[in-house]
Amino acid sequence: MDHEFDLAFELLDDAIERLQQQQYGITAVEQHNHGEDLLLTSGHTYSGGAGHKLTLLATYKDSGQTAAAVEVTAPDLDTEPHARIVKVQAGDLMFHAIPGTWSFRATGRRTYIITAGVADQPMWTLSAGGAPATSDSIAELVDQILTAEAT
Repeated sequence: MDHEFDLAFELLDDAIERLQQQQYGITAVEQHNHGEDLLLTSGHTYSGGAGHKLTLLATYKDSGQTAAAVEVTAPDLDTEPHARIVKVQAGDLMFHAIPGTWSFRATGRRTYIITAGVADQPMWTLSAGGAPATSDSIAELVDQILTAEAT
């Protein structure tokens, strides 16, 4: 089914690379490997207290809707950046990151929360009001959500 989680994970690497190579400013990214139907826009801010923050946004050229957005932050360029997915489109739903977690929430007919596992937990868990579903594939869980939304 139609979702952009794979794109979001790829954008994390792109955003880290842009920060480390000091490709700053608010710019449209003309050359990228994520498909001709997407426009990438990068924005960078810096403050002495917070350090660097780079946001990479992918929008669909035809509609202008957000496909995915990621952020990377670092206090300085010598520190490993912290990367996170901010939002991801899946069908008619927009998943938003829950701050401080690797969980994503979307509201449709129900509220859906997909959470990344740690250690010996399942790779992904979907909570939607009933018994949680688990999978090693986020795409499988998103497919379940989109199927439920379509019925």
